[in-house]
Amino acid sequence: MRKKWVKFKNLDKKDKIFRIINLILMLAFCLVCIALGIYNACIGDPRNRLFSCFAIAIVSLLPIIIELIFGRRLPNLIVLFFLIYVFLAGFGSVLDFYGIIPYYDKFIHVLAGYVFAVLGLIVISLLDDYYKFKPWTIALFTFCFTLGVALCWELMEWAGDSFFGQTAQGDPIPPYNAPLVTDTDEDMLCNLCGGLIFVLQYLLGKYTKVSFGIKFYEKEFVFKKSSAVEKNEEVVFSKQENAESDLVENVLDENLVLDKNEQNNDKNKEKN
Repeated sequence: MRKKWVKFKNLDKKDKIFRIINLILMLAFCLVCIALGIYNACIGDPRNRLFSCFAIAIVSLLPIIIELIFGRRLPNLIVLFFLIYVFLAGFGSVLDFYGIIPYYDKFIHVLAGYVFAVLGLIVISLLDDYYKFKPWTIALFTFCFTLGVALCWELMEWAGDSFFGQTAQGDPIPPYNAPLVTDTDEDMLCNLCGGLIFVLQYLLGKYTKVSFGIKFYEKEFVFKKSSAVEKNEEVVFSKQENAESDLVENVLDENLVLDKNEQNNDKNKEKN
């Protein structure tokens, strides 16, 4: 894995403006979620959304965290798409859109499955030999990545409900003091559907003449061997060639010297 970090001053004007807008949106959304969390804590958290507010505030900073860990800038357009998703999912939770708008929760989970699959593509694109993988291998990885992230998210919701008295997985049923498991199952199924949508898009983009946006993803995420590395390899190869040529020249020079010495010896013998 190689780092691909472009300094802010080296970005063009359009990318600088786009990135500043993303950073402002990211920071504003994070602060709003923190403020809502503090507000809910002050009024006694009547809708059990305290944990969700702070969790979503952290998730909104995920692009910056990924950039710092992997040392490469994410495409501005992808960051904006992610922030839109977090905005829809976050305010759906903290402002109770899930309870107001029918099937809003399921739509967000399908969208999440797709977003997690794209995130999986970003992860596997960090490998230098990305283009050596078969499309089916990459599709399978992104699909499994989607299910893995969805599982972690559901476990996080379960932990919030169990240890912090939240109701992210639904209101508890009185006899069992726990929410119905069908809510988690439906969420996982919706995430699976979102992942399958991306897998279908990816395979169609790789095996048909229509890109379906996959070439855009690969252009933004995947980078081949860096030019610096290629130059280093060329330098090493040229050095090896020069060393071999120098060795041959030295051998030839030594042979010429030996031939001259032999000729001189022969002439001296003839004179004597």
